[in-house]
Amino acid sequence: MNKRTISVLAVVVMTVLLMASCVPTSTAPTAVPVAPSVPAPTAAPVTEAAPQPTTVGTPAPVVSPAASPTPDTRPTVPAPAADNSRPLAQLTPQERLDRFSGPAANVIDPSKIYVATIVTDKGNIVAELYQDTPLSVNNFVTLAEDGFYDGLTFHRVEAGFVIQGGDPAGDGSGGPGYTIPAEINHQHMKGALAWARTSDDVNPERRSSGSQFYITLDKTAFLDGAYSVFGNVIEGMDVAEKIAVGDKIQRIDISEATTSRMPTPEPTPTPYPPTSQDGRPLAKIPVEQRDKLYNAAPAMAIDPNKTYQATLDTAKGKIVVDLDPKTAPLTVNNFVMLANLGFFDGMPIAHVQPDAYLVTGSPAKQPSSDVGYAIELEPTANASQIVTGTVSMYPVGDAATGAPMASGSQFFISFVVIPDNTTPLNIFGKVSEGMDVVTKLAIDDIINTITISEK
Repeated sequence: MNKRTISVLAVVVMTVLLMASCVPTSTAPTAVPVAPSVPAPTAAPVTEAAPQPTTVGTPAPVVSPAASPTPDTRPTVPAPAADNSRPLAQLTPQERLDRFSGPAANVIDPSKIYVATIVTDKGNIVAELYQDTPLSVNNFVTLAEDGFYDGLTFHRVEAGFVIQGGDPAGDGSGGPGYTIPAEINHQHMKGALAWARTSDDVNPERRSSGSQFYITLDKTAFLDGAYSVFGNVIEGMDVAEKIAVGDKIQRIDISEATTSRMPTPEPTPTPYPPTSQDGRPLAKIPVEQRDKLYNAAPAMAIDPNKTYQATLDTAKGKIVVDLDPKTAPLTVNNFVMLANLGFFDGMPIAHVQPDAYLVTGSPAKQPSSDVGYAIELEPTANASQIVTGTVSMYPVGDAATGAPMASGSQFFISFVVIPDNTTPLNIFGKVSEGMDVVTKLAIDDIINTITISEK
């Protein structure tokens, strides 16, 4: 079962749930037809899920009149003991859970370089802490020196992606009883040390967990701009890569350094959008090498007041699509640019969902494979109805935030009317000729060319 089919099944399940008023939820016969659905937004695989503690329960709805808040009598985290006695290490993990109402008062010197040595059953992981994340560093340093982390475990390990620990509950649901403000200043290089947090829908300020941290096992740029990175591993990545679920954090020791050993962050990539060129140069590049050719959408080159038409010359015949630049100017501009450059020439049909739609524009025939950038959703395009022959860019999620966007090159053609669609889409055209050809196309059939004309 491929990734697109899994995405479609997820949407089908949601459709069935939404149709509960029409179909019994407990004894629905297998013969009941399910309404066609559009492709689900490309979801990050489990190994690429954003690190975050598990949210337990659903926040209670606000009632009126509001009840008087109960005073929080819990203490804040104590300053580290002068005798280095690590008082919290004497408590069981359960006794550390939700014990405090807030972090310790500031005890660090922002001008100093702090180094954390995470002592584990498999060796030491040494991380230098960033000076420009003082709230995070102070919280981590005080918890570590108080012994809060002593004996806790790594409860989450995703090979090649992340290890996560620091939860006294041991399952990703707990913490010291508070959160801290976001300090989102740094990239997720290999070895990034960062705070986990709950998702944006319940945590729009992106506040960090009070104690749960994660270490990335590889560069994870899709987390940049969304999580508070407060350090980076400078020794012991080989140890981090050996960590398994349940491995203990024996203790975390804090020291000071005189010289920084931080790795040099990679520069922000220079925008590289497609630009107009004669001769369809991309058609000369093997299809499999067209993946991630660019990293930014093209500048506006079309006249939105003109009418454009795309002719797809395929293995089964020709398909004519009337493009709609007034409704979706950015999307049509992007599609016209790529078509004129020859990006789609020789491109295979990536997926066919019988009686629903087909997808193309993916060099590797995978949801993650496209030209290399995403397009913002266009409100007027998203409001368009899905009918037989609707042409839309394939839905994807923003790499950093997960917000809905549109693939830069993958597009799909609908075979049928899909009423009440709720998936955000950039709809930019409709098949005016050759719908019979569309329905004959199969996976691996080739689009010979897509040519653009003005009407």
